[in-house]
Amino acid sequence: MLSLNKDNAVQRRKITNIVLEVLMIVAALIFIYPAVFVLINAFKLDAEITTNPVGLPSAFTLDNFHRVLTASGDGVTFFKALFNTLFLALVSVLGILLFSSMAAWAMVRNKGKVSGFLFAFFAFFLVIPFQVIMVPLVVLATDMKSLNLMGLVLMYWGLGVPVGVFFYHGFIKGVPASLEESASIDGAGVARTFFTIVFPLLTSITVTVGILDIIWVWNDFLLPYIILKKGTLVLFQFANFTGTFSTDYGGQTASLVLTATPVIILFLSLQRYYIKGIAAGAVKG
Repeated sequence: MLSLNKDNAVQRRKITNIVLEVLMIVAALIFIYPAVFVLINAFKLDAEITTNPVGLPSAFTLDNFHRVLTASGDGVTFFKALFNTLFLALVSVLGILLFSSMAAWAMVRNKGKVSGFLFAFFAFFLVIPFQVIMVPLVVLATDMKSLNLMGLVLMYWGLGVPVGVFFYHGFIKGVPASLEESASIDGAGVARTFFTIVFPLLTSITVTVGILDIIWVWNDFLLPYIILKKGTLVLFQFANFTGTFSTDYGGQTASLVLTATPVIILFLSLQRYYIKGIAAGAVKG
């Protein structure tokens, strides 16, 4: 009797696992379909996109990609927009990672009311909607003559550091302080201790925060639009393929493919660190 009940339990567990796998496959197909939809329409002519938007192209064409690479709306070419976006993403994210990791480390290792207040201060900025500070930010940037790429980088630093501090703060608590004490005994200063001992141990959370921030900066529309007006990949797509009375769907989908490809490659190459950082952040506190 016990053996029969055990066999029934094993059978029910197998059926449950199969059902869960099927549901996960269906969910994955639902989530991935928008990307597939964009990809297949990037190789269609506009006439076919409007008549058969969900099917495979009758004949693959690269005309849409050629139109994207040769467009120059607002005097900005695709390659100039790509360079500007790369500059924004790299400089902004590197600054966010550097400043937020150093600030979080200082708060964790210097326990006290001041550190607690500072962490609460950073956490408070996580709940402030960007729309609340949007107008004062533009006014300040105009007064400081910072309506340019570097001015936008400074804004990304200010908006991204609080989130980075929040992530790093919980992770650094799991780093043994004894390693830093040993380095101090050996004569290492604060800067050397951080960059040679602490920061290498933060690789997984650094990659996690870096990927999240790169996706944010790379795909951001509103802040570059109100500060630069033109010059990034997202603004390039808006200027060239979205009109008042018509939309170039072929150009839009092709530009989306070209724009998303670098970020997808970056994520796939670093996903093992990203997953490790998410898992570690779930258990450290």
